[in-house]
Amino acid sequence: MKKLSIKGVPYKGVIVKALHYVEGDVYDYKEFPHHAVLVVKRGTRLHEIAGVGVNLDLGWAELFPAFPPDDWQGDYASYLAAYDVPVYAGLSSVVRGVWFQTYATRRWLFVIPEEEWERNWEEVKEYLFSYGIIRPRDLGNICITLGGDPEFEVYVDGKLVPARKLSIFKRGGRFGPIGTDGDTGIAELRPKPAYSEEEYVGNFLNLVKSLRRKTRREYALSVKGDVYPLGGHIHVGSPNKKVVKVLQGEVRTFIEALDDFLGRVLLPTSGPARRGTGNARPGVYELKYYGWEYKTVPSSIYADLEVVRIVYKLVKNLVETLLKEEEISYEVVDGRAERKEYLRFLTEEETKHFLSFPQRWAQGEILPFVPMEEAAVVP
Repeated sequence: MKKLSIKGVPYKGVIVKALHYVEGDVYDYKEFPHHAVLVVKRGTRLHEIAGVGVNLDLGWAELFPAFPPDDWQGDYASYLAAYDVPVYAGLSSVVRGVWFQTYATRRWLFVIPEEEWERNWEEVKEYLFSYGIIRPRDLGNICITLGGDPEFEVYVDGKLVPARKLSIFKRGGRFGPIGTDGDTGIAELRPKPAYSEEEYVGNFLNLVKSLRRKTRREYALSVKGDVYPLGGHIHVGSPNKKVVKVLQGEVRTFIEALDDFLGRVLLPTSGPARRGTGNARPGVYELKYYGWEYKTVPSSIYADLEVVRIVYKLVKNLVETLLKEEEISYEVVDGRAERKEYLRFLTEEETKHFLSFPQRWAQGEILPFVPMEEAAVVP
């Protein structure tokens, strides 16, 4: 029997137990105790930070992402735990500063520029010394949002075309509802956040219909992933700021549950271009201002929109169970939740449909394209 639990997380600030002045390059965070404040000189470089994606320049310090050593044999989560890597937890909204929490020991670090520390001391002191802990039972209205930015290959008249060469995707870029990924050959659809799995699927279909209205040539959104690594990234957040803090502070626990019920089941359906890449493994996520993004799941699920609905239903139920009950226990076999455990969150029919997806995918019973009611076209 596996048991996962969440506890309280710091909310408004922390009791300062240690103070360090640092400059230059900072690598070894194990020397800093719990509730440490790092006062940094301008130009300080903080290395091995999980959750920043790419180099993040704050103006007064620069954050560099964490990568396992070349000879690392385990998965990404085990690397973060073994090295107790700091995870980016967001910028302060009151004073200039940034929060981190170490992955294994859950030590909170607050990093602040030297000039802010010295010139704005009274406000900084009030911010840091106003100590508060959010516990799940204190969250009030537990409401989560479901979002995503699934990735696709685009076929036009039966030929694969990089998304950047198609005006509708190029115009949307990295921020529009229909756009391109960091790899501009990949198309992304970014449905509006929803409060239920049905609403999310509806929002996704609205984007597909929007594509059909705005285009002229026949095309298809493929999830084969023959050329580009395609992810079905899942976003979880909340309009309740306290819930967001718990989602971020206890992210490792939420992700572990999703890996056991979703990630390890769906990873075998990753396209050839994604297999062996950094995201095609359990435990891959990024912290976001709204909560976090779960990146392990491939975009193959969008070949069966009923699977998409079931996936989001599972995510919603697992996250809400942890938030409301503070823990979850379930039986596992080979690192995956047993079939009977799904019936706590899904119907028998939904469980069968979801768990059979990898086999149906492998046997070629599912066309690797987003289902469309009518042919769509691209300019």
